Amino acid sequence: MKVEKNEDTNIFPLDNKYFLYKNKKLGRGAFGEVYLGINKQTKNYIAIKIESLQNNENPQLKYEASVLKYLQGSLGIPQCYFSIKIKNYYFMIMDLLGPNLETLLNKMNRHFSLKTIIFLGIQMINIIESLHKRHVIHRDIKPDNFVIGLNKNDKKKLYLIDFGLSKRFRNPKTGEHIPYKDGKSLTGTVRYSSIYTHLGIEQSRRDDLEAMIYTLIYLFKGILPWQGLKAKNKNEKYHKILEKKMNVSIEKLCDELPFEFNKILIYVRSLQFEEIPDYNMIKGTLIGLLDEKFSIENIYYDWDIGKNFSNENNNKYSNDNKSDDDENIRNLKTNITQNNTPIQILPIIIK
Repeated sequence: MKVEKNEDTNIFPLDNKYFLYKNKKLGRGAFGEVYLGINKQTKNYIAIKIESLQNNENPQLKYEASVLKYLQGSLGIPQCYFSIKIKNYYFMIMDLLGPNLETLLNKMNRHFSLKTIIFLGIQMINIIESLHKRHVIHRDIKPDNFVIGLNKNDKKKLYLIDFGLSKRFRNPKTGEHIPYKDGKSLTGTVRYSSIYTHLGIEQSRRDDLEAMIYTLIYLFKGILPWQGLKAKNKNEKYHKILEKKMNVSIEKLCDELPFEFNKILIYVRSLQFEEIPDYNMIKGTLIGLLDEKFSIENIYYDWDIGKNFSNENNNKYSNDNKSDDDENIRNLKTNITQNNTPIQILPIIIK
């Protein structure tokens, strides 16, 4: 996205290339605030994440920047261009991306269609598999941490953000898995945390996948059964959420969704601590569901047409967009079936 002429001059230089708009705050991440900035050389808008180091006993942004730099080139991982410490602040410079899935869910009246859920699910499992191949688990999979592309060329693509809680689960040189531990405090967002995470067990690949399934169910229904529980304090609330997750049947949790979602959740919950997930089985299940329920035509996200509609064969979607989306879904299937190497991607975050 190019910077227009006569742009606001209320900017702060990070160096001779990157400048921050002090009066244009975009939002917050897990460990800092995000502002609009510009690359003076390319005249492109960028996002700049800032964390104050003053009275901060556990700064995270420098760590997040190092994780992003390590993951560059992996599927769905935004690009981190530059990071720097200036006085009592740490800055991370990133490409500007579009809204997150929580924001889009609110726009769509708290419900995504099944077609959108499947399309998102296929991309999510591809991104998480690519992340795990780099020996990293995210540990905070949720709608807020998936964003879509901002520009025409990547508006159908999904990106995973906020790596401040991520962790290496395996030594990349030796392949040795981290040891099983219990008694751990809960890391991540309790609404989407796996049952094992609630029980204090060290997280591994299975926990990212369980959180992914809860995310998809939430995006379809607009709510999860353990939301809104009354409690006197945080510990009691966490305990009640765990009880609800353990006691609600998978059939009830996935009702209104096809049986394939039951199958995936049953499988994910059965995984052992060090077990390698069968990503291809999960992808194949979702792709098979897509082929069974929907034709190749009219592939779109709900927000592409500005409304959430119940008629999956709505005729108001333009032929030009149909062609673009048909190509997107064909490319998506080709990448899955051929197991292509993840492509280089250039964007990053607004949260």
